[in-house]
Amino acid sequence: MTVLLLGSMLILMFTGIQIAFAILASSTLFLLVTDMQPLFIIPQKLINGLDSFPLIAVPLFIVAGDLMDKGGISKRLVNWCECLVGSFAGGLGGVAIVASAVFAALTGSGPATVAAIGAIMVPSMVERGYKDYEATGLVTASGALGPIIPPSIPMILYGSTMSVSIPRMFSGALIPGIFITILLLTTNNIRSKRIPRINSIPRIPFSWKALGKSTINAIWALIMPIIVLGGIYSGIFTPTEAAAIACVYGLIIGLFVYREVKITELPKYMANAMKASSIGVFITGAANLMGFIFTNSKITDAITNAIVSNITSQSVYLITLMLFLFVVGSLMDTFATILIIAPLAVPAGIALGIDPLFLGVLFVINLVVGFITPPFGCNLFIATAITGVKYEQVVKGVLPYMITEIVAVMIIAFCPWMITWLPSVLF
Repeated sequence: MTVLLLGSMLILMFTGIQIAFAILASSTLFLLVTDMQPLFIIPQKLINGLDSFPLIAVPLFIVAGDLMDKGGISKRLVNWCECLVGSFAGGLGGVAIVASAVFAALTGSGPATVAAIGAIMVPSMVERGYKDYEATGLVTASGALGPIIPPSIPMILYGSTMSVSIPRMFSGALIPGIFITILLLTTNNIRSKRIPRINSIPRIPFSWKALGKSTINAIWALIMPIIVLGGIYSGIFTPTEAAAIACVYGLIIGLFVYREVKITELPKYMANAMKASSIGVFITGAANLMGFIFTNSKITDAITNAIVSNITSQSVYLITLMLFLFVVGSLMDTFATILIIAPLAVPAGIALGIDPLFLGVLFVINLVVGFITPPFGCNLFIATAITGVKYEQVVKGVLPYMITEIVAVMIIAFCPWMITWLPSVLF
């Protein structure tokens, strides 16, 4: 019966049917064949799956990202990063990486980070000597920091699905996010020194005066992650409430401080958020039905027992899980992967004695690498749409940084303190 459920879903997905409808159809087929429950369980579980307070944060963070991008926050962040790291070898590439990391701490979205930073940085990098695929590849890889550095939309989804504390996941992802940022900066620096064309690009001399001036210009943008994350970690508000605060903050700054947001554009931002989040939320409802089937038909227990009986080492389990997620993350939507794969694969790791928090953060970070892994990494398509660079060229440009991120994830997997230390201090 497991083959019937998962097999029919995969067949439907690979024939081009949307993931949410593939999940619904395969689940309905399973219920009909097994006569497990009356079919009225389908709308019931769909509605129950959508009845989740943390999920409200998803469209709210998307609106906040639009407000920050259109309201001038991303532009000022880039200027600040340029004053901070523009004097190093490959300084423009470093600016793109640091700006992506900071913007990630504002929106929690990989595609939003690629769109916002890419629109500003890629033309500037190409104008100064980078080839278009080099600039686009770097920004695409840096955009993967969006779902890692908190707040993170995939972590919100994972936490609500697997009953793991979302604030603890956020704090657990902070050190890995900084670690990956440092490795990307190192890779960019080494590559820049080896490519004379890039190494000869005039650098921006470091100046405390210029840094101070750009800090003042960007101060309202730099304060925002302190408010959002500080409020979450201190317990003042939940991640969902933080998303609402981010929207209000972005609106006030865009309307009254930088004055680059127009009231007439607000319906467009909300419509964009609705479109971007609706398919993911629909998948959540459909996956709730499939999760019900997994639980009641003992599929999860059977898979857990099969894994535990054949894999007795935590190290072997982690390596197997990571390799699997690297592949799945490039083929499936992140929402669908979390909602379908996590309930099946994670219980086995917990049964082997792995910390659920560590496993959850590692699971999401693994999936994020899939954002930039061909053939279906979503950041690759976002970058192609924004810059007009051909898909295969974007893949060529992203390859060195994709390898860096894979190595980083492997290191994090075998240094669990990088994830567990900060939550143990804060909570």
